Amino acid sequence: MVMELFIVFFKIGLFTFGGGYAMIPLIKTEVLSHGWATVGEIIDFIGISESTPGPFAINIATFIGFDHSSLIGAFSATLGVVLPSFIIIILISKFFFNFQDNKYVQAVLAGLRPAVVGTIAASAMTIFASVFILKGKLTNYTGLMILAVVLLLKLKFKEMHPIVLIIISGFLGYLFYGPLAGVI
Repeated sequence: MVMELFIVFFKIGLFTFGGGYAMIPLIKTEVLSHGWATVGEIIDFIGISESTPGPFAINIATFIGFDHSSLIGAFSATLGVVLPSFIIIILISKFFFNFQDNKYVQAVLAGLRPAVVGTIAASAMTIFASVFILKGKLTNYTGLMILAVVLLLKLKFKEMHPIVLIIISGFLGYLFYGPLAGVI
């Protein structure tokens, strides 16, 4: 089981280009196919990983590994997700400066950028649907209101730290799902 965690997260680390958020679809597919978590739990892992200091990819691998196999699972998944990048960076640092101006290398990188944006957008749509849509109908109007407030704050105050937005969201969630539930 622990070796399986390592192999899965090594594969995720190896085939993800564009940072932690770009790996969400692959994490979702792998974790669901292995039965390590539900979609709801994956969304919780994403939220916790975003809220915790440190790189998203390391955080989510650590949390999923820990949830699955305690400390050894956390270590195994974390090592798996980090090792490919470490190896690739070592290799790139040896050769990149010789090829950075190569038109073919530039063409490949230019082609990867839109794919990264598309992958992140697809992840956002999947998360949105699992939080706000039930049986094909929009159902979570309170959550949509909280999302709208957070989006407006981020658009208005671009430099606002994500932790501030998370705290505001948590407070609004407490209010609207707690004392004010059903009032608004």
